Amino acid sequence: MIRVRTTVTGTRTTQEYLNRSGQKLGNQFQKEIITRARALSVQMQTDMNNAVDRGPVSFTQRSVLFTFKKTGKSSVRASILIKDVQANYLHEVLVKPKSLGKFIPTSSARLTKQGNISGLKNNLSKKRYIIVESGGKKRLIDTSKKDTKKRTKRIIGVKESKRRQLIYDFYEKAEQGAVLILSDIRGTFKLRNG
Repeated sequence: MIRVRTTVTGTRTTQEYLNRSGQKLGNQFQKEIITRARALSVQMQTDMNNAVDRGPVSFTQRSVLFTFKKTGKSSVRASILIKDVQANYLHEVLVKPKSLGKFIPTSSARLTKQGNISGLKNNLSKKRYIIVESGGKKRLIDTSKKDTKKRTKRIIGVKESKRRQLIYDFYEKAEQGAVLILSDIRGTFKLRNG
């Protein structure tokens, strides 16, 4: 009977190689998730900007925030959210429609860079702007403007009992985008709505 005594060499280098490769793959995985989520946040901001009627003001153009945190060797938490100050302002046009409680400017109104009627409070106190109510609507009229028979250019704002439309469903678009960017990556993912 022949006995052969064998020893396997090179196991330490094999283990080191596997550990290095695993760490590299984990880092690549994290980078890929971060890159795709950042691209999704930029795309969502662009889509939101395009959804606004006469173009968004700069306050709205910079509302989407992207953050990430590496929570382990191969895991990462990426968040796409609306900044706090903008979230208070944009909540009713992105998440939950609310009935309007202010004058909506017409096309003939002079606006500030934020999209508000310029000099509203001052001109109301000076009686340059007056409020006329008819047919369930309140109209803001500029008394200094003189125009055609219909006097449509004098109307600079309208207030009526109407709900605001969602211009962009933030949660729906975020979820669709997250599913799309993660669809061809293998791993375990958790999607949460804020």
